[in-house]
Amino acid sequence: MSVPAQDVSAARRAARDLVRAVEQLKARHGDSVDMRRLLADAERVGEDLDILAGTSIPDPGLAEPIVVPDHDYPPEFWQDADHD
Repeated sequence: MSVPAQDVSAARRAARDLVRAVEQLKARHGDSVDMRRLLADAERVGEDLDILAGTSIPDPGLAEPIVVPDHDYPPEFWQDADHD
């Protein structure tokens, strides 16, 4: 997908402003799990814009699915499992 450079630039400025605003919130209200998550989300917006604009390529190793066999396991597999 081709994204106009002007649109990406405007979105990057907004993303930087968002990160700064969240950092100010963190400075005023303190560090918490929710604040760290919000800051990480805000920072990820910039990373996603880079991917969208084609200036960054996501790590393909993170996107590979894990295949779980769809068959019965041998009884020995469950030997040490707790029964509920």
